[in-house]
Amino acid sequence: MEMPEAIPVCYCENPAKLNTSWSNNNPGRRFFGCKKFGSKFRKPCRFFSWFDPPLTPHSRIVLLGLLKKVRTLEDARKRERRTWLLVLSVHIIINGLSWMALE
Repeated sequence: MEMPEAIPVCYCENPAKLNTSWSNNNPGRRFFGCKKFGSKFRKPCRFFSWFDPPLTPHSRIVLLGLLKKVRTLEDARKRERRTWLLVLSVHIIINGLSWMALE
């Protein structure tokens, strides 16, 4: 990861934080923002400065397609995990009931 020569200072005089945008318009594009940005501070200074240049239209389309595939796979993994937990729970309940019946 390429770092800048100097980290910008936000309007409230703190070093800005390097973040990554995952919006549809700027997926994967890094920017500097106030560390209070997006938090529940009452008055964040709203400092914002792009670190990376804009994406080309082709890069944006490719990156959005890859992000969609990753999200699809993550969702499938979550569903599979819930299914296995349900199967395991049923198995434990059935075995527990049959074990109790033997007593």
